[in-house]
Amino acid sequence: MGTKAIIALLLITIALTACSKADGDGNEPIAYPSFGPEIDVTIEGLTFDAMEPFLSPDGTYLFFNNINDGVDTKLFYVTKVNDSTFTLVEELVGTGQTAEFHLDAVPDMDANGNFYWTSTRDYPAELDNLFHGVFNAGNVTGIARVRGDFNLNTPGWLIMDHGISRDGQFLYFNNARFDDQNCTGPCETRLGVAEKVNATTFTTLPNSASILANINDDAYVYYAPCISSDNLELYYTRYAKGPITASTRLEICVAVRNHAEDPFSMPQVLFSQTISDLIEAPTLTTDKQIIYYHRKIPGSHKIVMRYRMAP
Repeated sequence: MGTKAIIALLLITIALTACSKADGDGNEPIAYPSFGPEIDVTIEGLTFDAMEPFLSPDGTYLFFNNINDGVDTKLFYVTKVNDSTFTLVEELVGTGQTAEFHLDAVPDMDANGNFYWTSTRDYPAELDNLFHGVFNAGNVTGIARVRGDFNLNTPGWLIMDHGISRDGQFLYFNNARFDDQNCTGPCETRLGVAEKVNATTFTTLPNSASILANINDDAYVYYAPCISSDNLELYYTRYAKGPITASTRLEICVAVRNHAEDPFSMPQVLFSQTISDLIEAPTLTTDKQIIYYHRKIPGSHKIVMRYRMAP
């Protein structure tokens, strides 16, 4: 083999190694998932907006909230007929409130029925706004606030979104600062991960910042985290920080890792739409083969889905 050929092979080897280290943990290459075309989800009997979907770990129920305007935002659930069809729209019993203006939204649940959601009840007198209860047959009981150092306990800062791991051991939380006088939507956000002490108490991991270092980026507002059942893929929504205009793009992203203790990779944008057709709030089936999220349509919001193509 000639000298030039040897040099060329060395350069290729170096380049491939550099790519692996840049995208993964420095030792193993990583692979991002890809998904097929968008498919409409039919919810029989639904006559209002469907947003912030979450599919139960056993695949039986799809939870969601109606329009998240904070006026009369409630949680609902429907029963699966097939992958793209659900029926029997029911309001979730136990999660509502009687205040004139209220929001109960962003459903989430582990494999043991521990149900989590965001609520404005008693805010701002009570600043911890993430709630827990136990779901069974359309009812949520034993309701309590979720406590822990991930709550910033500062007026204006809320737990906007969250994602519980399938085993219930890790809470991916989204701190968001709101200031209606100066910002449309959240002014700033950050993601973190906390470990379970008990079903209503979580403590931020000491290495939370390093686990999410490739995701937390001051140039973006990001929210709606969803962790896959194997803890290796983190899905979320983001858009560029700054004034929201007709050209603002909402992106559903994913970051991946090869081992549950590794930091996540740099994110990859899976889907992107301008705000007039915004897409948000991904949720994944336990086998990771279907992704659901909501999309804005004229006069409403609907839930859509895609099948996984690879890997």
